[in-house]
Amino acid sequence: MKKLPLVLQISIFIFLPFFVLMSRFSPAYSGTEDDLENQIDDTQQQIEEHESTLAEIEALIDDLANSNYSVTQQINILNEEISKLQEEIDTKNEEINTKLEEIAAKESILNEKKDLLASVSGQLYIESRIGSVEFFFSSVNIDEFLQSLFVKKNAISVLKDEITEITGEFEDLAILKQELEDEKVELDTQKEDLDDSYDLLAAERAKLQAQLNEKYNSRDLISRTINGLKADLTDLQYQLLIVRQGGTNVDPNTVPSTGEYITTLAGFKASAPSGSFGVFSIGALTHRNGMSQWGARARANDGQSYTQIMNFYYPGKNLRTGTVVVDGKTENIMTNIKTSAYGTLNFEEDYLLRLGEMPEYYPKEALKAQAIAARTYAVRYTKNGDNTICVDENCQVVGTTKKTGAWKTAVEETRGVILTNSDGTAALTQYASLHGGWVNGVGWDTTTGSGDYSGWMAYAWDSIANHPWFYKIWYRYDSVNKYSDSADSCSRKPWLSMSEMSDIVNAYQVWIQHNRSDSRIIPIYDACHSSGNPYSFAEMRSIANKPVTSISAVVTSSSGGTTTSVTFYTNAGTISMSGNDFKTVYNMRAPGHLMILQSGFVHINIEKK
Repeated sequence: MKKLPLVLQISIFIFLPFFVLMSRFSPAYSGTEDDLENQIDDTQQQIEEHESTLAEIEALIDDLANSNYSVTQQINILNEEISKLQEEIDTKNEEINTKLEEIAAKESILNEKKDLLASVSGQLYIESRIGSVEFFFSSVNIDEFLQSLFVKKNAISVLKDEITEITGEFEDLAILKQELEDEKVELDTQKEDLDDSYDLLAAERAKLQAQLNEKYNSRDLISRTINGLKADLTDLQYQLLIVRQGGTNVDPNTVPSTGEYITTLAGFKASAPSGSFGVFSIGALTHRNGMSQWGARARANDGQSYTQIMNFYYPGKNLRTGTVVVDGKTENIMTNIKTSAYGTLNFEEDYLLRLGEMPEYYPKEALKAQAIAARTYAVRYTKNGDNTICVDENCQVVGTTKKTGAWKTAVEETRGVILTNSDGTAALTQYASLHGGWVNGVGWDTTTGSGDYSGWMAYAWDSIANHPWFYKIWYRYDSVNKYSDSADSCSRKPWLSMSEMSDIVNAYQVWIQHNRSDSRIIPIYDACHSSGNPYSFAEMRSIANKPVTSISAVVTSSSGGTTTSVTFYTNAGTISMSGNDFKTVYNMRAPGHLMILQSGFVHINIEKK
């Protein structure tokens, strides 16, 4: 039997540990061009190493497959020999059975002849002894008597001859039967040898097949690893393009993935089809003035006091207790406040305790900062009690019952404290849920105090607080739920196809051609839109100066918390526009409820999968 080559009898590669060590990892998007180039070189080197290993695995598979084929051929030959032997054995069994039947028949005939011989011989003996006596006393003719004796003697002679002949045939049959049985024993021995050889070859084939299966699995695993590395390489090359163009690249691990998953960067990358585009707002429903409540929360969790929090969000303002300057006169902080819904309330003991501006589970220092900001806002808005304040989000949200927990403690521990300008007047203390990492009049709301660099989002306090609106695609709306995750989606996903984003670029060109005014640049008919006379995709292409049908890359460039430009690399060449122009056209033409919910600013990033 053929012996396997040594290379196939031992394991050359310890594949699993190798793949664990060399498996695909997500590139850590570095902030500099040099770092990205180094990552690209490292990724290319990994691809080459994996492809070399894959070639070796393929060679092993070919060798194992050839050996397996050879063993299979031998097994097939053995099967043929075993089948032939089995046929001969079956034939011998049939012949033996036939001889056994013949022997049994001869034995039956022989026994009959012996019985008959014994009977005739017995009669003859009796007749020879007493027959003569009977003869003398009988009237039988002597000739008849002698004739009867002669017939019986003759019958005995014939029977003896027949018995002798049958006995000879019987002996011949027994000899032939023994010869057949000897031949069958020999055939059985040969078959057992062939069966043993077959079992050995079958075990060898099973071993080879197991090795083949292992190599097939290793080949599939390393092929997937190579494909993943190539995808990473493409992504890194795209990030390098963005960095060279002054754009923003975002690592999914640096932005929140809370809220509706498919509207997050991680959800987009995992769920959107290849070639899709996601328009991500960095901060959404916000004016970006004053305090970011989630930023305050993250800062407090990091150990900052309420005074440090307020000094950042309201720089140059002073903490003042008990009094405020109104129209040049110093006054005590109002005792009562007039509301649009609840009449006049005690300011400290009732009104402030009803506020629902910040959840009570926030850290204490954030709650105290909020209490001071809310108190100051109310004093300024009502001119220290002269005017009435509304009780919804347009002013301050006021409930029907007073809080008794952590919020009450924060109000009491900051009793009478407000923020004032240098002249003692109440400062403007606006605040919002989040600002997206930038505060008007202050700058970057990040741990580093800067943000015009790749990777800044990992250091934004809003992002550290894991605010679901920090980096998000907005595509839901209805009059009841507004922009919540349960609002209407127009039966679509939160991304644009290649044709839809190409249409946005074409719409921008037509908008510019028509002096930034065109009533037909509205969403095409869908589950949310069925009125007006929108351009079709084909009509928009037909009138655009540079008709776009495909986009290979898009780069958004930002500075100081503002998207300054959006550049598309298309089949019709490079097309650039300001960030504000893109927002305007996008909000005019985007399908469904897709929208950039930013008023007074634009800070976005466009991801292409």
